[in-house]
Amino acid sequence: MGPIVEPHHFWKRHSVEELGLLVDGSDYYRELYRACANAKKSILLTGWQFDSDVELVRGPAADGVETPTALLPFLNHLCQTRPDLKVCILAWDFNVVFAAEREWMQELIFHWTTHERLAFRFDKHHVELASHHQKFVVVDDDLVFTGGLDVCDHRWDDSKHCSSNPLRFSRGEPHQPFHDIQVWMRSREMASTLKGLFARRWELAGGDPLELDGPCVATCFRAERGLPIPARQAALSRIDPYGLPEGQLHRAEILELYLAAISRAERLIYVETQYMSSKAITDALVARMRDAAKPRLELVFMLNMRGETLKEQAAVGLAQAQNLGRLREAAAETGHHLGLYFTWPHCDSDEDHPERGTYIHSKLMIVDDTFLTVGSANLTNRSMGVDTELNVTVEGPELEEAIRAIRVSLLKEHSGGKELPHVAGLVAAIDADSGRLKHHTSPTEGEKKALEIIDPDKLPFDPEQVEELDVGLVTALTRAARELLSAGRTNATEAAIEEEQASP
Repeated sequence: MGPIVEPHHFWKRHSVEELGLLVDGSDYYRELYRACANAKKSILLTGWQFDSDVELVRGPAADGVETPTALLPFLNHLCQTRPDLKVCILAWDFNVVFAAEREWMQELIFHWTTHERLAFRFDKHHVELASHHQKFVVVDDDLVFTGGLDVCDHRWDDSKHCSSNPLRFSRGEPHQPFHDIQVWMRSREMASTLKGLFARRWELAGGDPLELDGPCVATCFRAERGLPIPARQAALSRIDPYGLPEGQLHRAEILELYLAAISRAERLIYVETQYMSSKAITDALVARMRDAAKPRLELVFMLNMRGETLKEQAAVGLAQAQNLGRLREAAAETGHHLGLYFTWPHCDSDEDHPERGTYIHSKLMIVDDTFLTVGSANLTNRSMGVDTELNVTVEGPELEEAIRAIRVSLLKEHSGGKELPHVAGLVAAIDADSGRLKHHTSPTEGEKKALEIIDPDKLPFDPEQVEELDVGLVTALTRAARELLSAGRTNATEAAIEEEQASP
């Protein structure tokens, strides 16, 4: 079978000099720190969330480091000591329902207390009630980081994912084990394209036009960590109702890419996703399993144990339960090998009993060990059609060894050390000796009962299309959250949802 990626599946395809994956926040934050420490011209950062005090370098890696290691003091120090360096940070202007989870007075902290060449803006130029979910960094004129990781609290962890880790803290408090993936690329073409996207969004957010031209400045960065992929080309795909920067109509390249990859899979689909609520993706997986003309697949999904907050459970929990039930039914009827898992943290002793699995925040799909896409887009309805997202994809038979090594490495991390290299019988091998991998139980009996009376497709939080956004209901929830915040409630989002559910 020919390649999966076709022109309508991507926005831009560029040559790359080097490309690889950084797995988990420990490696990404450290490599980002190293890259920015060598920046000469510009550092552009955009994301869903930033926190000024997040520590980029921790533990023994911080020994002997003379510059600040927290994000904002570090960037401010770079501006103070590099007369030609400009730093711009563009953050999603988040809905008030997230306010209890965010750093207060960010615009003041990031902009008015720092060097004049460090600029910060909130970006709300998106579809109403959507979010800017793209996460990328461009350093000088040839280095790009993008994927699922924001530079913020609650994201740092190392690949051991121990149930307790004194270095894993946010605002002085410990947080649960956390898994994510970022891609790094050295490519002048990639950097130029994403600088253009950043500059356009910056202006639409009210910023002055960015002066990013001039002599090309290449970084001397080489990743010390990570999993290399010897790709010579990579594709950028988007979800963007505004079609920036060209101003085209809605771009849904990531969705089309996923649908094609699922349809053309011959042996294996390996997925890591924070949520699995997308109806379109589930329909495609069921259709592929029911296609008797195609070979049976090994389908392996790494998911969260459960939604961590009432907000998550209300937004995607029932839809995900319904989708997982549909996948189980299709696999049982057709003979495909389906494994739905969450991963348990590493416990240092028998007395160590974590209450929750490692939080899966990554957004990755591997098909037949020759196709890999990673980015910001979850397998949710809104990620596939409403929010702004960005994915990077590589493909080719010459990449099979490297992509297989990545899949094996990820499974080894999740299982706690099990070597699972082969495709044939992969699900059976995991089930026979799964280590820390545990079977996902959804849909539970409680979820099944809830699904008898609630249609997840009618809930307003995870729409497939912009036209399906229930402005009235979400506005009411937002208003309730704002009122509760002003009254001193600490978890406004959950309380607002509870109030809405209790109303007639």
